[in-house]
Amino acid sequence: MNEKLYKIWMLVEPGKALVALMAFLIVLGLAIHLILLSTKDFNWLEDGIPASSSPSAQVVPQAQ
Repeated sequence: MNEKLYKIWMLVEPGKALVALMAFLIVLGLAIHLILLSTKDFNWLEDGIPASSSPSAQVVPQAQ
């Protein structure tokens, strides 16, 4: 491995880099969920299928 690779951490502070990465991932996750909720096919809130109230949900086979 390169002996001078440690110098990248002199340019980038690890704490700030991790906070920026975490913020980016949170924004990306929220954006993906909002995009899916805005579509007709992938909107799980208004699809009319109720959430299962039993702890062990039954598996319903799908027609192929």
